Amino acid sequence: MINLDVFRDLLLEADPNITKYDGGGTENYTTWTPGGIDRGLADDEDDDQVQRVYVDRFTKKDKDPIVDAIWDKLNAARIPFEYERDYEPDTGYIHHIFTCYVAGTKEGG
Repeated sequence: MINLDVFRDLLLEADPNITKYDGGGTENYTTWTPGGIDRGLADDEDDDQVQRVYVDRFTKKDKDPIVDAIWDKLNAARIPFEYERDYEPDTGYIHHIFTCYVAGTKEGG
């Protein structure tokens, strides 16, 4: 499973303007945010730590090539993810939400 630094680099390949936490200030923008860590235990010891990372693409385009690029990068790297799409009527944005799973660390990113 890849770590958070490698994950960030993959996202930058899909969208060079992606930012951590806050939007990029453009009409269409992508953010990524490290989330919680799920811990697995075996024999009372940490076995696996999996970190959720949220990738949010806000766009006013119905067919956005950045969404496709993110999807393709995640698939190619075999990163597990869930995908949702929502429409935000107050802003007019289509909100693409990728919940991804990478190797977690105590620091959380």
